[in-house]
Amino acid sequence: MAEMLLPSQINANGLLPFIAQLGSLESEEQIELDFTALRRVTPAGLAALGAAVHRWKRNGRSVLFRGLVRCEITGYLQRMDLFRVCGVDLPEGSRWHDAKGRFVSLRLVDHPVDQMGHEMAACLAPGGEDWEHPMSSLYEMAWYVLTEAGNNIRQHSAGTGFASAQVNRQEGLVRLALADNGMGILGSFRNAGLPWSTGLDDASAIVRALEPRVSCKPNDPNEGVGLTLVSELARLTKGWLLIVSGSGILQISAGGAVKVSTLPNSGYYHGTLFTLTLAQDSARGFSELLHDAKIQAGLLRTEHARGKFTP
Repeated sequence: MAEMLLPSQINANGLLPFIAQLGSLESEEQIELDFTALRRVTPAGLAALGAAVHRWKRNGRSVLFRGLVRCEITGYLQRMDLFRVCGVDLPEGSRWHDAKGRFVSLRLVDHPVDQMGHEMAACLAPGGEDWEHPMSSLYEMAWYVLTEAGNNIRQHSAGTGFASAQVNRQEGLVRLALADNGMGILGSFRNAGLPWSTGLDDASAIVRALEPRVSCKPNDPNEGVGLTLVSELARLTKGWLLIVSGSGILQISAGGAVKVSTLPNSGYYHGTLFTLTLAQDSARGFSELLHDAKIQAGLLRTEHARGKFTP
């Protein structure tokens, strides 16, 4: 049996080593996850873990959860529906407070994705469904990002996806995350028979996926711009974007710098993880932001348009 002690912090600094460690368990027949030390986990960590456990069980692996009695955040993990998603039965917790304006528990990315986006956006930005509401731009931004990433999972991953989100009022940040356990971005390109994909590795496939009009459905003129615009929105809002697929990593920092790398310790994530963190007030005037993103991506004609995504 392979044992994995979850780290105390699965956040910005601990997320990538954690994902690499998950990948190292792929060939094990019996897996034991020890939650004793876990103290903090972001939506990205929850989505990646939920997708990994779902994949292991789908492939006939035995997965055991240990150390939940000693884990300081077992109640939070239960509230975030991690155990339900992973098929672990626990006694019903205490009465939960309303999650609106605070977080979205882990959920399956299924049909219809638009409805999932509306439900999650309404939870993150209560009242934002009304375009005159002060939170309407955050609502629209969250809906757009979640549905674009969610549709990619549904249409291209050939796996199962999970989404989660959180509002940290103290930091003034919103975190959105989706993860699937499918074939990854490079696998999707190759599965679609795109001839140029044979010369790519996982990291360069992520870069290619963010270029405008690059899609696994090349004959559809409406395809291939969603992730391009999401990446430009991340830049315009000074957000932090992370995409992990296979061994590849792409990060866009709050300053707009792009870093392309690979998972530590020769790690490999079986699927794709997408997470965006941005300030609550950064999405003001979403319609203008989206228009500017189209200009930056070269999708609208302008004197200063850029023709392609450039890392």
